Amino acid sequence: MKRIKLLTLCAIATVLFTSCGKNDYKSFVGTWGVEKIQYYNIDYAGNPIAASMETYDMVPGDSQSGIDLIFREDKTGEMRDRSQDTIIKKISDNPAVYDTIICPDTTLVTKFTYSYDKSDAILYMNIEHPVKTYKMNIVDLNKDSFIYENEYGTDYVEKAYLKRLSNTTSKSESRKSQPSRPYREDSFLSGR
Repeated sequence: MKRIKLLTLCAIATVLFTSCGKNDYKSFVGTWGVEKIQYYNIDYAGNPIAASMETYDMVPGDSQSGIDLIFREDKTGEMRDRSQDTIIKKISDNPAVYDTIICPDTTLVTKFTYSYDKSDAILYMNIEHPVKTYKMNIVDLNKDSFIYENEYGTDYVEKAYLKRLSNTTSKSESRKSQPSRPYREDSFLSGR
């Protein structure tokens, strides 16, 4: 009888242990607004170089110039970017040629899929067009906010602070206009 109880207990523990982690991505499900973005270079040890730091403050959920990330239960999502009126498109690689398109009052929608590895605190975001996978190091995550760091080039980092928004529509706060962020080819929030 003791052997049966022990085997049953081991079976239950195995099921519980193997099922843990499958739903870690659910921490992100919902709508998030970008509160602040920082761009900077890092030194040989991975520390930010203060002289290279550029910070852009935003109002989460701002209907005129905010950036929202929507994470769905089925591991799909979209980024809704209302902060950029200028789109820079790469036409060719050799030599690098770009085209600039100005579209005032536009919302750029970028679809993605995502997964989350809680043990390494990494959020993987896959953009369909152009095909690219971003590896976001989650610095802080709680039910109301999260911070990620994305090394988008050799020694170039994008750090974003996001705040959970309500799923219902709300009035945006008024704010002073922020200067437009410069185009950064491989960054997640500015590389479109």
